[in-house]
Amino acid sequence: MYKNVPIIPLAVIGIVIAAITAAQALLIDWLPPAQSEQAERTFGLLWFLFWLSAIFFVIVTSILVYAVWKWRAKDDDLEDGPPHHGNTKLEIVWTTIPVIALITVAVYGYIVLERNEAVAADRVNVDVYAQQFNWTYGYPDAGIETGTLVVPVDRQVQLNLRARDVIHDFWVPEFGIKGDAVPGITHTLWINPTKEGTYPVICAELCGVGHSVMRSEVKVVSEQEFQAFLTRSTGRVKAGTAAATAAAKLETAPGDEAAGKTIFEAKCSGCHAGLGTEAGGVGPQLKGTTLDTAGIRNVAKNGRGAMPGGLVSGTELADVVAYVESIK
Repeated sequence: MYKNVPIIPLAVIGIVIAAITAAQALLIDWLPPAQSEQAERTFGLLWFLFWLSAIFFVIVTSILVYAVWKWRAKDDDLEDGPPHHGNTKLEIVWTTIPVIALITVAVYGYIVLERNEAVAADRVNVDVYAQQFNWTYGYPDAGIETGTLVVPVDRQVQLNLRARDVIHDFWVPEFGIKGDAVPGITHTLWINPTKEGTYPVICAELCGVGHSVMRSEVKVVSEQEFQAFLTRSTGRVKAGTAAATAAAKLETAPGDEAAGKTIFEAKCSGCHAGLGTEAGGVGPQLKGTTLDTAGIRNVAKNGRGAMPGGLVSGTELADVVAYVESIK
């Protein structure tokens, strides 16, 4: 059955094609270093798929090259080739082998997916917010938000991906994971970093004109450094909240009318004629305004129309409100 098979020519062609294929696979860094448990499994699956495909590629290409070289038609040969009715045994073989290969890949892929998505009890929860064109990371258990993702090494991190405008895609090449952030949907990913370091966070979905600059960083640190990061960040949030509360109390406290007139003259009279008592200025006349105290405070603090916000705050804001109340 096999006495007419050209083993030597096919072997030589196969060796050459296999060498070229292996050189391209081994001499080029196709994948980044695996820095998470998920990456190690995923990259292992990718290499299995590659080498399995390479085997079939070498066999099919070797036979094709030999056939083109051995049985090519002459330039003046326009006749049809001799008819062939097929080989049942060969057809069974080349149907069975791919079926077995596909089942093997399916089982392997299922095992990798199940292990990559196994949830640990002590995982760290992080809310990942994508918005044109930046990333924000929230730690719900600590009540903080940052612009850099900080996670502990050798501990699972659950990433809850959310988009605030259009579809984005969270990708850390070294972690071997990526996932879409879709408006209205929470997409969950799990990572188990295995090495400390700083890695890029890339948006892998075209999301607008600033897509190419939608970059961030993830810092993998020791458990001790991670806890220190949470403590520092929580302290800053508490300090900021306390300061905001104190400022709010000053802004709503009774103001000094005379001091408010002086502040108004210095910061507001350029637009409001007659210290707000006359019409004709860039800003409207304040005498006779129908705004209540809360409305005056809101406009003075946040601005309205062409008027900018932030000109006064704290005690100054309370004093200006007291002055406007006195002339309205």
